Amino acid sequence: MRRNVDVSVTGIHSRPGEPTEKIVTTSTGIYEDMDDGRRLVEYDEEQDAGRGVMKVHNKVYIASDGKSMEIERGGEHSSRLQFGKELEYNTEYLTPYGSMSMKVVTNSFEFNTAHEEQDMKVMAEYELEMGGEVLSDSMIIIEIKKTEASS
Repeated sequence: MRRNVDVSVTGIHSRPGEPTEKIVTTSTGIYEDMDDGRRLVEYDEEQDAGRGVMKVHNKVYIASDGKSMEIERGGEHSSRLQFGKELEYNTEYLTPYGSMSMKVVTNSFEFNTAHEEQDMKVMAEYELEMGGEVLSDSMIIIEIKKTEASS
């Protein structure tokens, strides 16, 4: 089943010596139940890249059991992140200047549905590490709601 959805993503990042940063983006996207049982949400977001706004294409895969998710981010700064309860995941963060090896350590993970699975919410609290050092304590909250237009 494919349907149009509204997607709201909240990212909260705490870095040593800096104020906590909260970024909220909203967009429309596509939700699909995949043949292997996973749920897929695809959406585009616009980000200020310092030299203008760039569009980033995102794919969020939620495991069939709801116990983990994977986020693929496209564009100049592409990455693949995995989250799941007590999961440690090594990844490469690709930039126009090269790649950086990072580790994502998930501290908590929740997936909830409402309204006969028309609305979903995924939340992960995690640490982002590089070279054995914690760069940030972060949280990502993704809310997926059926668009009013797709009733």
